[in-house]
Amino acid sequence: MTNFLLTALIPVLIFAIISQINIQQRLKENLSDRIKSNLDTAEKNLEMVLDKYETILYDFSTDEDVLEIVRELNENQGDREKNSISLRKKLSHICNQFTGVEGITIQLKTGEIIYYESLSSFSGSETWADKVEIPKIERGAVYFGDGKPVKIADKNHYMFYIARNITDYRIIENFQGTVVLSVNEERIRGAIASDIGSREYLLSNDVIVSAPDPKKIGKKLSEIQDSENYQYTTADHEISGFAICNEQPLAYYWKMSVSQWIYLFIIISMTIVIMFILLHFFSRPYIQAVESITGVMSCVEQGEFDHQVRVNPHLPMEIQQISSGFNEMVAHLEMLIAKVKQAVLDQKNAELSALEAQIDPHFLYNTLDTINWKAIENEQYEISGMVGALADILRYTVKNAGGTASISEEIAWLKQYIMLQSAKFGKRLDVKIHMPEDVKECRIHKLLLQPFVENTIKYAFADQETCALNIRMKKSGEQLHILIQDNGQGMDPDMVAKLNQDECEMEGHLGIANVRKRLKLYYGGQAALYFESEVGNYTKVHLFIPIEEETTCVL
Repeated sequence: MTNFLLTALIPVLIFAIISQINIQQRLKENLSDRIKSNLDTAEKNLEMVLDKYETILYDFSTDEDVLEIVRELNENQGDREKNSISLRKKLSHICNQFTGVEGITIQLKTGEIIYYESLSSFSGSETWADKVEIPKIERGAVYFGDGKPVKIADKNHYMFYIARNITDYRIIENFQGTVVLSVNEERIRGAIASDIGSREYLLSNDVIVSAPDPKKIGKKLSEIQDSENYQYTTADHEISGFAICNEQPLAYYWKMSVSQWIYLFIIISMTIVIMFILLHFFSRPYIQAVESITGVMSCVEQGEFDHQVRVNPHLPMEIQQISSGFNEMVAHLEMLIAKVKQAVLDQKNAELSALEAQIDPHFLYNTLDTINWKAIENEQYEISGMVGALADILRYTVKNAGGTASISEEIAWLKQYIMLQSAKFGKRLDVKIHMPEDVKECRIHKLLLQPFVENTIKYAFADQETCALNIRMKKSGEQLHILIQDNGQGMDPDMVAKLNQDECEMEGHLGIANVRKRLKLYYGGQAALYFESEVGNYTKVHLFIPIEEETTCVL
């Protein structure tokens, strides 16, 4: 029995050690994948932010009014003071319009500096934008950061710079000067930040120009590295010439590694104890009885499910139970295999059906565009408008499905939808929408309002000639209140009471139930929905959602 125990322990130990090695390798791979994912995300986000500000700079440097003013300043033409004031107004407009732009500096080809800075203009501190380094640019845009703070009102601000030549291609000597956009480092920091626990640094020639801790900006990466507790991985950003460094803590990796070794020790210990217990209680008859079953098991392994173990009443009760259980298991196994085969067949059929049903959205867009031009060629302008509206609806629905949009975007889409529904039912809908300026940029999840409008058109206006639909919205504290009111046939109190139940799923009103589920998923308990109605007069839908305004960069 001792030899049997040792023989049984050897494969257990080998399996446990191999499993542990695989787990350690998997942990390392997961760590590497996590770092790569963080770097990829940071690189994409950095590229989007840089592209946004480079676009702002390009639009400014190619603006015809700006080119004319700069040319006159260079050639000392016109009213110089008036031109300088006009140019500064344009600079201040960009600083005030775009978040993160703290200053703009222009060096004319004469060497004169014209600048505007938003921070010092409000704090009264010493100017800094006129001291920004003006690089020599061969072509395109140049990105740089020196890691040196700009001190304003006794507070350090770090800047990131984008420079571009001002070139007027309408004249022979087209170089007119250089413009430098000063962007707050916090915008870069927020763009490259990743998940909790990991930190990203932006490097320029191994000097940190953006970091989660501003105190580290200006230092070399080698000065802050803690290689014992963190893993550092660097990726170059080709467009800007910067490098992104990911600082990944190793504490979680070491903790998981130690836990796995402890788990391995526990498993081995438990295995030894259990096997000793089994050897103590099991005797030779049990082993012989088990061996008598292996023959049938071999047949079953070959797929011969008609074989069964004979239940011997002279064997111990445990063996009889094993035999009976094995027979039942074989019967169930045969049934399950048949079900699995059928399921696999059904899945293949479903996959084939899904593949056959797939249509590239671009094919639909192009087809609708073709129909639109055909309608225009035949002077069917109403059909052209409907096809265009349908294309817009399709794009809006497919793009970022399940995401959010501004109220103004949602209402614009809703108007297209109402126009198509009006054409479908052959009724003219008098739609009035009251949308104050302060709610236009509030965010709302897509297609939240559509089910209410659809129900109104489908049911409220079923037997009605004059169809009026009013949509009003306003801010109410920290919530956005949206009211949808019609002059339709209304609903009786029982129907209103049922619709106001959170768990209501009535036939013909599945869209309302789906909206409630979506509200719960999106906003939890912060959203509310209830109905008011009077038979023969009106129906009102009140929707309350938390106010969410766009705070991220929109590219």
